[in-house]
Amino acid sequence: MISYCCKRILTAVPVLLGISLLAFILGVLSPGDPAEFVLNQDGLYAPSEEQLEAMREELGLNKPLWLRYGLWLMGILQGDLGSSYITGRDIAAEIVQRLPVTLELAVLALLMAGVGGIFFGSICAVYRGSFFDNFVKNLTNIMLSIPGFWLALILILIFSEQLRWLPTSGTGSLKYFLLPAFVLAFATMSTICRFMRGALLTEFGRQYFLVAKVRGINKFNLLTRYALPNAIIPVIALLGNYFASVLGGSVIAESIFAIPGISSMALEAIRYRDYPVLQAYVLVSGCTLILVMVTVDLLIAYLNPKVKLGERS
Repeated sequence: MISYCCKRILTAVPVLLGISLLAFILGVLSPGDPAEFVLNQDGLYAPSEEQLEAMREELGLNKPLWLRYGLWLMGILQGDLGSSYITGRDIAAEIVQRLPVTLELAVLALLMAGVGGIFFGSICAVYRGSFFDNFVKNLTNIMLSIPGFWLALILILIFSEQLRWLPTSGTGSLKYFLLPAFVLAFATMSTICRFMRGALLTEFGRQYFLVAKVRGINKFNLLTRYALPNAIIPVIALLGNYFASVLGGSVIAESIFAIPGISSMALEAIRYRDYPVLQAYVLVSGCTLILVMVTVDLLIAYLNPKVKLGERS
């Protein structure tokens, strides 16, 4: 297991370097002159060429690309992600402030999607062909087709404007995250439900399950001790992908519910052409994705030793 862990971590290193290179190229190839954006944020006057050259020199834009990338990478290794062109604030400090908010939102959405999807998928598999099974299958089709922004507006209208149960925006206690987390978990919950149902039905037909059933083991133990531990392994991989995507793609939820997370930070950076912030966002999102994927792989390898045996063969 230790050898497998070291190998997975080592294979992630070149991917992280590639992500850093792509994040840097994103800022270089983006349209517009950063010096002009800094000097002309309000658009009221055009800076002179001398002012632009002085600002490019101050921002280090006149240096060769390889040197700029090297200095930027060295800064990253020291925990320095640079400063915002627009606000002048330290980007690392901004991310440290905003990332816990997005993490709280992502973890809550993950719990909603995982618990709801596994629970309803298990019931559908146990009562295959029943009215409940058919109802949930049709419901998941509808859930997959509903746009996230439309769902968010409907939930705000019902639970915030009409019932006055939950706030419409901001952060604080758990109730501030219930609506945006449900919006993020809605479609994935239906996917996990269908995936869990199919995985359990496959396990129900395997020889070990049929032998256990013939031995007279009750249905609850058959499900929880035999079928579920084997069927849930691919679901864990799906949840890992979902968690990583939420961390880097919760723009709609954070924008509609005015949540100050890293996705809303990236949206503001796009609006004001703040390329250092975008570079840092891409880098942090990519590193988080790699970290989550490695963690999921290690967890699956721990739960299913055949993963390691298959790699050796």
